[in-house]
Amino acid sequence: MSPPIEVRWLWRRIYTYGATILNSAGVGAIIWRIDDPQALKWLGLSLVCANVVMATLYLAGATVTDWAKLAAAARKAVD
Repeated sequence: MSPPIEVRWLWRRIYTYGATILNSAGVGAIIWRIDDPQALKWLGLSLVCANVVMATLYLAGATVTDWAKLAAAARKAVD
């Protein structure tokens, strides 16, 4: 039996890489047009934070399902 589609590494990679590329392209387009150093600083920090969130979601996806399986097994053991 194959795992559900949401925990397969292929689909998480496609989502994460796609979102990171779109995020970087969008912020890159904004940075291209802005000359204000303060705004650029905050945009750069936002980009880094957004990409960290994407990487965390990419790596934590299987872990969350594993925790759900553990919780279900624990409930079953108590019953």
